Amino acid sequence: MNWRVPAAIAVLVLLAWVGFEIGRAGGDIQVARMAAPNTLSHGRVQGKRIDGRSWSLDYDTVTMSPDGSQATIAHVRDGKLHRAGKPDVLMKADGVTVNTITNDLMVTGPVTFTEQAASGHKRTFETKGAHYNGGTHELQLDHTATITEGTAKVVVAKAVANFRTGEITLGRIEGTK
Repeated sequence: MNWRVPAAIAVLVLLAWVGFEIGRAGGDIQVARMAAPNTLSHGRVQGKRIDGRSWSLDYDTVTMSPDGSQATIAHVRDGKLHRAGKPDVLMKADGVTVNTITNDLMVTGPVTFTEQAASGHKRTFETKGAHYNGGTHELQLDHTATITEGTAKVVVAKAVANFRTGEITLGRIEGTK
């Protein structure tokens, strides 16, 4: 019996099968889709600590990062920094970036914070940017800030306000003659 013909057919079938498998290689691997940021319009977002609410912000738009660790909020109309047993600190700002893991807020643009002072007057902080640490309840004003309480008004290079203790540390006082 002639074995060369069946061997040649077997080799051709093997080569055809290898060629087919090489041709379809990589076609069955699905390419991972990149997650896009999510954007929401006109609503309220809030952060929470273990001991309760931390802050809440009414916004025009919010864009969440794909992993959900950061939110960029535009035009905060009615923001509140919540304090246990005390009135909330009110906030208005052009933009806020929230780290949802640490509960920290980076506030940009013209920003105004208003709190009820121990004297009964409203205390207002106006500046161009701030950082609020949700864990320590500290507001850091790193830009020139105008602080108003009642009829008193002072302009400082920077300030740190601890909303838990009520302590305020002022930087260099700026004034004009």
